[in-house]
Amino acid sequence: MLRLLNLEWQKQKKHRIFQVLIGMYALLLPTIILPIRGIPELPPPILTPDTLFQFPTVFTFIGYAGNWLSFFFLGFFAVVLVTQEYSNKTLRQNIITGLSRTELFWSKANFLIVLSLAATIYYFIVCLIYGFIFSEAYYLSTITKNIDYIPRYFLMCLGYSSFGFLMGLLIRRTGIALFLYLSYVMFIELILRWVVHLKLFANKSMHFYPMNAIEDLAPVPFAEIAEDFQAENGFSFFLTPTEAMITSSVYIVLFLFLAHRLLMARDL
Repeated sequence: MLRLLNLEWQKQKKHRIFQVLIGMYALLLPTIILPIRGIPELPPPILTPDTLFQFPTVFTFIGYAGNWLSFFFLGFFAVVLVTQEYSNKTLRQNIITGLSRTELFWSKANFLIVLSLAATIYYFIVCLIYGFIFSEAYYLSTITKNIDYIPRYFLMCLGYSSFGFLMGLLIRRTGIALFLYLSYVMFIELILRWVVHLKLFANKSMHFYPMNAIEDLAPVPFAEIAEDFQAENGFSFFLTPTEAMITSSVYIVLFLFLAHRLLMARDL
């Protein structure tokens, strides 16, 4: 595993797209949320903008910002991770120089797993820094209240990455693959859920679409407030954390399985 990771790292560390996408992710995660502090007042139950940066809310607030950044930067990189190899015809060269197709697959899959883990550690560090700076008092109970966001954040990063990985292997052309990745996440699945599925078969199962399950790992902050209202009216907009984690894990395994099958079957 370490040998394969090192091989992939040697490929990517000097690649300009990798540097730009991961650099932008690292820059924006702690800074994109800062303009919120300039808002003079937020409606109840959010008393001040600083509340969003305090324990335990900081995990949900930065997690939601990271949801968008992971979808864009990590997902886009996962697409390019594969399509650049097709464009440069280096996949075939890797096979010629001694890698098996299985090793080639795991070199990329493991790299995405480690990248998702690194993004999660970075998210945790950013949350701790903001939490300790802006919280007026530190209690173990408040610091650890939303600690379940850490594994949820990892699954979210890996979910977008594995889906992008599959899109790259399926389409092979960078521009088209990126367009379809973006279109499915932002438009196609939404149309399927709300226009087709909801109208023809109104059921909670509409929430178990792949991207919706991944998004629900780090939903909009204070979603539980909306859930209280929705529960009273017999309708829910979000999966529970447990449902989102299980569903996302199933889809991640499915995406990687299909990606492996494509790489095994296709002409490189």
